[in-house]
Amino acid sequence: MVILITFLFLTFASLGSAAPASRDRVTSAPAVVSNEQVHDWLHLWQKRLHLEDWKVEVKIVRIWDLEQGTLGHIDWSVPHKTAVIKVLNPADYELPRDRVPADMELSIVHELVHLHLSALPLKEVLA
Repeated sequence: MVILITFLFLTFASLGSAAPASRDRVTSAPAVVSNEQVHDWLHLWQKRLHLEDWKVEVKIVRIWDLEQGTLGHIDWSVPHKTAVIKVLNPADYELPRDRVPADMELSIVHELVHLHLSALPLKEVLA
């Protein structure tokens, strides 16, 4: 009984001395996906899709940096063989944390496929 009372006393005493939480303080959990991981996926899939002759950059961006309802975006230049892929930051995902990495990898692959399609001739839509 004495041990229980001592334990409770020490627990409440330590809580009372803790600094109050600030609304301005940014606390973050470890990243679900790192920049290094998205770069690794990029290089892996560039190789698998035979796009090694392209200079592709990948960026993790916040939701306001993408078009509404999208998880990724790519801008490219065929003559220069350069591209920039933007993928949604894990903090903005609505999926469970354990499903975010696979979805981000899929977004990178999806955007890289656009580079293959960029080589196709564009035809005007016939009315």
